[in-house]
Amino acid sequence: MQEQNEIEGLYRKYYADVYRYLLSMCRNTHTAEDLSQNTFLKVISGIRGFRGSCSIKTWIFAIARHEYYHWLRANPPTEELKEVVSHETGISEQWENREQAAEIFNYINVQEEPHRSLLILRLVNEFSFREIGLILQKTENWARVTFMRDKCRLIRYLEEKENKSQGKENK
Repeated sequence: MQEQNEIEGLYRKYYADVYRYLLSMCRNTHTAEDLSQNTFLKVISGIRGFRGSCSIKTWIFAIARHEYYHWLRANPPTEELKEVVSHETGISEQWENREQAAEIFNYINVQEEPHRSLLILRLVNEFSFREIGLILQKTENWARVTFMRDKCRLIRYLEEKENKSQGKENK
């Protein structure tokens, strides 16, 4: 009974994060729901084998990542992710935030693996570099260095977009 309560607690605590992570990876709400459910079925069947070498959240996200890759082998991505940014700000500021968020997600979505996963895990799910390294089966140092390089590329991309849009406004 206690194990069932623990699993229910894990489900309530991490389902939304796992779902958002998988949605950002597969870009389809129904698929993300299915993959999230499969992830937690694997959590249920494997909880006794959890060794504790990482946090339970890291372990669950590693399972989710493996579920995504299993699905990806059979189903190449075809739909774009549509992100909605909701802030309690003025409409013009919200529009600017939405445009910038869309640019960031567009940039992330065209990145190759493992760069896309790295950016999503750090920027969206706010994992530590240690946790990212464990999930992606890399070192913490790799996660840290690669993220900084990817972040610099993202900033340059956003600056180039901004410069292009300002050039159009000045004409």
